[in-house]
Amino acid sequence: MKLVKILPGKIQIRTDDAEFKNARLNDLISVSDGEVELVTMITAITDNDVETQIDENAIMEELQQPSLKVIECSILGSVVDGSFKQQIDRYPSTDVKIQKISEHEFGVMLTVDSVLKNSGHFQIGKYAGYDADAYLDGNKFYQRHSCIVGNTGCGKSETVTKIVEETAKLPSANVVIFDIHGEYSKLSYVDSIKMGEVPFPIWMLGFADMAANVLKVKEDSTVVMSALRKAYYMQCPGGNEGKPIYYSFAEFSHYVRHLNDEMVETGEFYKTGDKAGQAKTVKGEYNGKLTGVFNTIATIFNDNRYSFLFENVSENYLERFFNRIMGGDKPVKNIDLSGIPHDIAVLIIGAITKLIYNIQIMQKNARPITLVCDEAHVYIPTDFQLTAAQRRMVEIFENIAKEGRKFGITLFVASQRPSELNKTIMAQCANYIVMKLNNENDKGMIKGMMPAGSADVIETTTMFSPGDCLVVGDACPIPLKIHVELAKERPQSKTIQFWNEWSKERDSVDYAACLEEYLEK
Repeated sequence: MKLVKILPGKIQIRTDDAEFKNARLNDLISVSDGEVELVTMITAITDNDVETQIDENAIMEELQQPSLKVIECSILGSVVDGSFKQQIDRYPSTDVKIQKISEHEFGVMLTVDSVLKNSGHFQIGKYAGYDADAYLDGNKFYQRHSCIVGNTGCGKSETVTKIVEETAKLPSANVVIFDIHGEYSKLSYVDSIKMGEVPFPIWMLGFADMAANVLKVKEDSTVVMSALRKAYYMQCPGGNEGKPIYYSFAEFSHYVRHLNDEMVETGEFYKTGDKAGQAKTVKGEYNGKLTGVFNTIATIFNDNRYSFLFENVSENYLERFFNRIMGGDKPVKNIDLSGIPHDIAVLIIGAITKLIYNIQIMQKNARPITLVCDEAHVYIPTDFQLTAAQRRMVEIFENIAKEGRKFGITLFVASQRPSELNKTIMAQCANYIVMKLNNENDKGMIKGMMPAGSADVIETTTMFSPGDCLVVGDACPIPLKIHVELAKERPQSKTIQFWNEWSKERDSVDYAACLEEYLEK
């Protein structure tokens, strides 16, 4: 066996059948010159038998020789003082000893023992190729941002639940989940805040975002915005358009209607006719110009799906709401957004995130908090064709990605479309949990974030089963396939067995009742 090529992230080995006959893809290979030891993973095996024009005796002699193979490996890291490290300080010479890493050597290399279990690590599952438990470093996982990606049905929700369940065992854990589909609301260690049943008064969105995203008023509509500001400051004289300051939306909308219908006296009077003695009037500044806005307000008021935005709550409701989110008795707070319209769900995520971030900044010795962003590509997109209001929300997450670590706030984002995720946030992640990925754009996005040796490993995810993942980053000692252990409590996420369901006798369904319920909401 001979090392024939070495690159920063790859090596190439030439060997024969007899010397390395059991080599398989994904096997770990040690490459050492006595001073430096690299840990590599087989990513390609090529049989290099060469046919030459020689006589019959030479052909028979050649057939008796072992077949040559070329093995290509990605460099995962190095062994320093007996333990695996992902960094590489030096490379070996070409005069090396090359051998497969046994299960015993693998266990020793990762120091998977009682020391690991008692030093801030938690078990996520088992390594698929070795009989060894897989641990993540809790400090390194949470103190910088993390990301989990994979196709629908690959086990993302199960993996998130396993990680959150382990985290919830800590007495002062502080995690907030933005739960788009209501998958985590039934977990016993979770305080589930179901939007729609729990009020979220519209003033908590802040005036600017309410006008732009709920009333759909463009910021360059100067006349309409001027009228809305007038109505806002009539209700909230000391207001701040970017902050959630209490005002009565009912009174606000009443004043908007007044401005739209307003007639202003000129100071003159009719001298003759039916109107003799009456004051002359002209249309007010905003008369007839706010009809569209008022119709939008009326439509939202009459839609039961938005009724939780208009519940009559006191001024101190914001304080109670955020005491529940950032404090409370349970370690995990789940913002269940599954029962409200999508457009409002996205706004609520932005409003809550903005407040958490700003409150966290203002605290001294703040209790760390992590935001778990389910389906993050929906509200933290990479698309630059965003409105100014949408851009403001994305910037909150970007600020957390760039500065949040200093203030004890980090992100754990989950998405089935990493290529659609905001690139600034992706670039700031220190840990990537990569599950089954088929889309080339998604794989390309993840590869671009990986160290040189780990990028090729991403290709193996195409063949993953549900529950299999790679963890690449600071928190995981080595980027190898892990089969995630199921949490004791499972999320409400399931894959419907279409064929089995269609094989059953058909049940009768009252579609009229379903339609009536839909129309009433």
